Amino acid sequence: MKERSFTLKALVIRRTNVGETDRIVSLLSQEKGKFSCVAKGVRKVTSSNRAYLEPGSLLTVHCIVTKSLPILTQTKLIDDTSKMHGNLAAFRALSQILEIIDALFVEEEIDSEVFMQALKLRNQIVYNQVSSKLIRQQLSKLITALGFQDPSLSPYETITEYIQSLIGKPLKSYDFLKVE
Repeated sequence: MKERSFTLKALVIRRTNVGETDRIVSLLSQEKGKFSCVAKGVRKVTSSNRAYLEPGSLLTVHCIVTKSLPILTQTKLIDDTSKMHGNLAAFRALSQILEIIDALFVEEEIDSEVFMQALKLRNQIVYNQVSSKLIRQQLSKLITALGFQDPSLSPYETITEYIQSLIGKPLKSYDFLKVE
């Protein structure tokens, strides 16, 4: 019998407003890889899930399976990005990392090591633990673990240019990841 619902730990990658009160949320989890779900009514002022579904938040989510996209019904916050308050450089770095993760990951189960690398990269930015050089190194490891060529061996000057060549379209986020 097919599962009717599932609960898992996930990282919010991106969100898109739909209609007046709904949002489509892209999540990254170890069990499902990158997947999208509908958060109904989450844009209402009275929604308890409203603040949790911000990009970069780490959550436990409960979803109901439907014929189209799963419906996100409950969330429990594990970690948010409030530690970055007032740090524009960290927000820029996190937005670029999340955009890269959104572009490179696919909808399927991923290796636990790859998922942990993505979370480690997110945590390093959120907790401001490392320099941009170390973030670039961690991102290069993540890209290599996903099966792509090491960005330092590519003919491109920046990791952003390399990723843009892989996905075939420009990234929208700020460019700070230079290959060294």
